[in-house]
Amino acid sequence: MKRRKGASMNQDPLIALIGICYDQGSSFLRGTAGAPPLIRAALDSESSNRWTENGLNLTRESILEIEDLTPRSETEMLGQVEPAITALLQRRLRPIALGGDHSVTYPILKAFAALYPEITILHFDAHPDLYDDFEGRRYSHACPFSRIMEANLAQRLVQVGIRTANGPQRKQAERFGVEMMEMKDWQDDLKLKFDSPVYISLDLDALDPAFAPG
Repeated sequence: MKRRKGASMNQDPLIALIGICYDQGSSFLRGTAGAPPLIRAALDSESSNRWTENGLNLTRESILEIEDLTPRSETEMLGQVEPAITALLQRRLRPIALGGDHSVTYPILKAFAALYPEITILHFDAHPDLYDDFEGRRYSHACPFSRIMEANLAQRLVQVGIRTANGPQRKQAERFGVEMMEMKDWQDDLKLKFDSPVYISLDLDALDPAFAPG
């Protein structure tokens, strides 16, 4: 473990950055297992600007770097991720998990739900990831939110940016009461209200392919 550059040694950590180097849940292309170290390198770039729009300089925050998890199988992923996130939450840290494919979200939410049983998920993605199973796999990257909702790990699931909702996933969304905001129905004055703790899940393809191809 180490503190991010710019963090005060006298300041208690607020955020924990943990990578989950896993892409065995992907049904097509692989490669996201290599993303966490690349994201860390980009964050540490001399050209990185860590100032937010509201004037907060994130270099002044204390960020604890946690060693990446490197599960080699679905069983290892399911067994390693939940206890790792639980340990961070028990230390009152705010975990930021770097994937990895989206299947890692299920064990992450298992850890969060134990502490925040009324948690809401705000999910940005092109895909709903709501298949009951995909190609015979229930823990595919196409299924995490079905596993989460059927286990009652979140009281509310709000999905923003969806572009590929098909029939089976629409049925699942109806089954679980998912609030799905598709890009075809996007409104610039969209306002969302939350009255419980919020977990944010961001899949890169929530961005238009013109800006995030691949």
